[in-house]
Amino acid sequence: MPTIHLSLPEQVYNELREYADEMGMQVTSLVKMLIRDGLEKLRKEREERRRKQSEEATKVLLQVLHEIEQMRREFQEYKVYVEGELYRINTSLQSLKKRVSRLEDTVEEQLYPVETEVVSP
Repeated sequence: MPTIHLSLPEQVYNELREYADEMGMQVTSLVKMLIRDGLEKLRKEREERRRKQSEEATKVLLQVLHEIEQMRREFQEYKVYVEGELYRINTSLQSLKKRVSRLEDTVEEQLYPVETEVVSP
């Protein structure tokens, strides 16, 4: 078992000895108990810090997921809008093509009239 040597101020040692006497144990045993208790407290604090960090990370991830879902919905709405606009533009373009074609036919008829010949029987 590892051994450590510890130098303490006289006042601290006297206080430890006083508590050890009250508890009916040696100073060394009291120091070991206090170290064990202190380490347990540190472990619990570390565990609590990690739990809180995990909770915070989870909150951040949930917020990011919420924002992504909101963006997905907005994108979907915009996509539907754009598709509608494309359909409207395409329909207008088809209508314009028909009108241009009719105008071309009308212009051609005016420029190059077709003479009809009347045939008598």
